[in-house]
Amino acid sequence: MARVVLTQAAPRCEALAARLRGRGHEALALGLTRIVEREHDARLREAIGRLGSYDVVVLVSPAAVQAAARLAPDWPPDTVAAVVGPGSRAALEDATFRRAPLRVVSPEAPPFDAAALACLPPLDDPSACRVLVLRGERGSDAWIDALRERGARVDVLAAYRHALQEPEAAALEMLRRWLADENRPVCFVVAQAAGVARLDAFLERARLRERATRQPALAIHPRIAQALRDAGWRDVRNIDPGERALLLALESASDSSSPDGV
Repeated sequence: MARVVLTQAAPRCEALAARLRGRGHEALALGLTRIVEREHDARLREAIGRLGSYDVVVLVSPAAVQAAARLAPDWPPDTVAAVVGPGSRAALEDATFRRAPLRVVSPEAPPFDAAALACLPPLDDPSACRVLVLRGERGSDAWIDALRERGARVDVLAAYRHALQEPEAAALEMLRRWLADENRPVCFVVAQAAGVARLDAFLERARLRERATRQPALAIHPRIAQALRDAGWRDVRNIDPGERALLLALESASDSSSPDGV
């Protein structure tokens, strides 16, 4: 069984850690941010109130899916839900909709990102298509600009934000113990390119950066993998998004600490 450090935002980070522990892994939730939904934002509530006027609603992350389920529990029957990868699709299946989306589109193979999603129908020919993008306060605009250039009418709203937080003292102490044990690798899971800088700064403050960057890092997208390499991580492994891919990667990582293990 693997030792794994999860860096996704809380509370999703804690929930995933609990499921991994249930499978026998040692999992540490080291969320450096917490998802805070913007349910009282007037523009967001106005857009959700007329969700049925959109042809497609793009939910860019599991956090966006969870926010949508709480804000719009009765999904309009004619509105397509679009998600970028297995993690968001799993979140959609687990979400507490009273009436779930009838049609869901997402890439079937890597790369699992918004640019790939924009190549799928109905977004591949979006002339006059009404699109709502629900995401965090920051995100890539290139694919959105491309949709607009091809005739789509796109609204972009922040459904949540990332609030910075410091790990608890007990989590930091466990991380210190793990990194001091040279007999077992510690896998760091990174799901956001922006999270690389936050993780790097935290490890530097804790004086653990040199030890940590010698451990395997699992990245769910090539951009994240490159950001980790640029930050000095020596063993970066690309994995697909989603819990199933993570479990397979952890099994390999627990067998071998070499980059060829995944």
